[in-house]
Amino acid sequence: MIKTATCFAALLLTAACSSGSVSEDSSKEQVSADRSGVEAYEQNDTTLSGEQNNKDFVNKLDDKALLSALRDGGHVIYLRHTKTVKDWGDQVSPALDLNDCNTQRRLSTEGKADAKVIGEGIKAAGIPVGDVISSDYCRAYNTADLAFGTYTKNSKLNFLPCVECTPEDYKEYAARVSPLMSAKPEAGKNTFLVGHDDPFQGVTMPVVPTEGIYPAPMGVAYVAKPLGDGKFELVAKVNPNQWQSLAQD
Repeated sequence: MIKTATCFAALLLTAACSSGSVSEDSSKEQVSADRSGVEAYEQNDTTLSGEQNNKDFVNKLDDKALLSALRDGGHVIYLRHTKTVKDWGDQVSPALDLNDCNTQRRLSTEGKADAKVIGEGIKAAGIPVGDVISSDYCRAYNTADLAFGTYTKNSKLNFLPCVECTPEDYKEYAARVSPLMSAKPEAGKNTFLVGHDDPFQGVTMPVVPTEGIYPAPMGVAYVAKPLGDGKFELVAKVNPNQWQSLAQD
């Protein structure tokens, strides 16, 4: 399985242990008490609970079964954009202009490399790509372009103007994103949604009560089986460096 347990030695002799398959790469996202995958400016009870749900998520398919399912198509993959130069809440900035990337968080050199690795891994694994749908933010559609070479924009994947989002905000995210998560792709293809953390947490709150999933790290993907009518089932989580490993199965 992609997600497996990580074991820790005693406090004075701290050392992580894991085996070498794709499954164990997920263990690297485990964070200590003073480190979090949630950006510092948006850490609160809701996001930290969602982050714990992210860490606790267990794939429903092992690697070979997941690869086979993805090759058959019929899935929606929500991909959070890859790493940015710095973390800040540009969605609430008065200077934000979605037509001007200089007013937004931008992909870092590492983030650009990660996006290319994701796309190369998906291609090498023989996973058919259908629609690629991105938010209007530069870091999202740049990730899509580097990974897949194509995309269309959909504002439903955009942020709401909040950092400390309210329950009503998360419900709005769910209303906006669930139609995309639940829509069945073209036969034999998979839809890729390239977006952000808060919209995904909102749309997963009805699926993973009560706080949903805060997707971390940047570049993580969640595979969903669309069920129509706003409903979907989460099947697997794939970290940025795991697509290449899947391709080797």
